[in-house]
Amino acid sequence: MTADTVLIVTASYDLAPQYVANALEQRGIPYFRFNTDRFPEHITVAYDPKFGLTITDGQQSVSADQVRSVWYRRNVAPDLPDDLEPGTRGFCERESRAFIEGTLGAIKTDRWLSPPQAIWLAEKKPYQLAVAIELGFTLPRTIVTNDPLSVKKFSRNLQVVAKAVSSGYISYPNGNHAIFTSSVTEDDLKDLEGLALAPVIFQEKVEKYSDIRVTIVGSEVFAAEILSQRREASKIDWRATDDPNLEHVKHRLPSDLADKCRKLVEKLGIHFGAIDLALTPEGDYAFFEINPNGEWLWIEDQLGYPIADTIAAWLSG
Repeated sequence: MTADTVLIVTASYDLAPQYVANALEQRGIPYFRFNTDRFPEHITVAYDPKFGLTITDGQQSVSADQVRSVWYRRNVAPDLPDDLEPGTRGFCERESRAFIEGTLGAIKTDRWLSPPQAIWLAEKKPYQLAVAIELGFTLPRTIVTNDPLSVKKFSRNLQVVAKAVSSGYISYPNGNHAIFTSSVTEDDLKDLEGLALAPVIFQEKVEKYSDIRVTIVGSEVFAAEILSQRREASKIDWRATDDPNLEHVKHRLPSDLADKCRKLVEKLGIHFGAIDLALTPEGDYAFFEINPNGEWLWIEDQLGYPIADTIAAWLSG
């Protein structure tokens, strides 16, 4: 490894980093892929506060002073032996996560895509909504609450949808169950006892012409129009359909809106963001949310946007 190495922090099942790795190779930039699910059983990390950090995966190693930039995609639970007692497993997972988060801070570079602490804050939807309003985005009427009475007052004379505040999935013994944005019915409003256990985001339903996915890399803006209203399953939340023929087209954002998207990423202290907007039949745009580590690979595959190469260029400096 040389002093020009790009460190990619991700998971072994993550496909997007390989596209970026290929682009880095074409530029002659070395990289080290740190698959966090392989730590600690298959990857070793040694940290000495005086001499620094070294990561070894059995084939190659990288030390902190060799890293020019870091692409922080994800720090996931380690792939531990199946026969571990649950308490021990939980302890190992917490220790591994804390160790990775702490030692990455020892890497002395200011070129992060993006700084983990900024990502963790930007992921908080109430915070990102407040920043979006400050920057002048148009938002649907919104309330985030665990109070049934507030929801009932908010919903009067409105068509309302509900979405998760954070994770968007529930883990069950047989796997994860996705929670998509969904319409709130009259029957739903009669039974809101579950709010006592977890808050929910409620928003006025936006009449859409289409959905717009905006991917920001540094100052570059890639906008994809998702023709979601042509399929019943994708009308409320385009992610709810697995239809491979859901049409996407390139979209040109108004220049002032593109600037707002750049400013949103900058204000959140990140250098990458996947922003979800709606385009209304009247030609207006409504802001829904930003994912500071959102997916983009399918957009590159469908529309040919050079997102992987743009990420590689940013990481190359």
